Amino acid sequence: MTLPMETRSDEETGISSVTVDIPVEAGAAFTWHVIRDIYAVDTRLIPGFAVAVEKRPDSRIVTFADGMRATERIVELDDDARRLQYRVTDSTVTHHLGTQVVREDDAGVHLVWTTEFAPASLLDYTTANMRAAAELMKTTIDTAYANQP
Repeated sequence: MTLPMETRSDEETGISSVTVDIPVEAGAAFTWHVIRDIYAVDTRLIPGFAVAVEKRPDSRIVTFADGMRATERIVELDDDARRLQYRVTDSTVTHHLGTQVVREDDAGVHLVWTTEFAPASLLDYTTANMRAAAELMKTTIDTAYANQP
């Protein structure tokens, strides 16, 4: 499966971004319910890629399969816009902002995931990880939706 991805780099600011558009077979409400369950990314969104989530009042600490841990401060959880934004606060990156939006249009339901980050030298690493995680997100959401009672 190859999902459409767009990469951008701004030489002036040093900030790069990767956006992936994930078409899902699930309904928008179902998909948003999975995304907004911010402390269950290891079980409902990217199981195996994320292996644990520690709950904090305004953040989560995600442990990934490769042993990396990231504290992600929740910036926005907007039910009306179906948008989640989170910022990694303890990392080697100098800037990180992740945004996940569930949108529905004539083409169906899409989970659009964008990550802004600096330094730009992380572009290949970030793109590869996002590609793997996005494919897992699609599979996980589609399977959970199909297996609803």
